[in-house]
Amino acid sequence: MKTVGQRLKDIRLDARMTQKELGKLVGLSPGSIGAMENDLYTPNFDVMRVLKKRLNASYDYIIDGVKSNSIDLQKENERLKSEIERLTRIVDKLLK
Repeated sequence: MKTVGQRLKDIRLDARMTQKELGKLVGLSPGSIGAMENDLYTPNFDVMRVLKKRLNASYDYIIDGVKSNSIDLQKENERLKSEIERLTRIVDKLLK
């Protein structure tokens, strides 16, 4: 089972961010981000709240590794919106 630090690292990498970039977003040094990811530093609630918001992750996933349905639905909605836009462009081209 992954630790909080490992999940934070996975989320950061999925967001294609460096430790330095995430550190700037949440007001921490890259070293502090690395310490969190290596489970040497446990973020307090204020830091966790900013991480949740900036990484678009749920507390359930960060803390317990449980994926939240609302996050999954949001990603699926974004995917569907993109697909609708793509299909609309195709139909527009066909009607020209």
